[in-house]
Amino acid sequence: MTTEPPVICTVCGEPADPQATAECNWCDRPFHLNQRNDVEGKDCGDVWIDEQYMALQFACASCLAGDVATSRSGRHDETAPRPAPAPRARRYRKRA
Repeated sequence: MTTEPPVICTVCGEPADPQATAECNWCDRPFHLNQRNDVEGKDCGDVWIDEQYMALQFACASCLAGDVATSRSGRHDETAPRPAPAPRARRYRKRA
């Protein structure tokens, strides 16, 4: 039986539970993203609905801040598209 290596968050460098991570749509690297409202968790990025494509967009904090512009190959690329800023207000209330 083989064990998979732990997932390391590209933003903070800490290990992350695979069920509490996402991959950035711009740099393709994993980051902490709590996907449940009823459990406390760490967020090193954001997710939002792209209204043009009606799809979820995932972005790590590094890409959102503009610190990293990488191509799909992972190399630094000034021409790589940067993600649109994520909306700061939640559209839905958390359940009590």
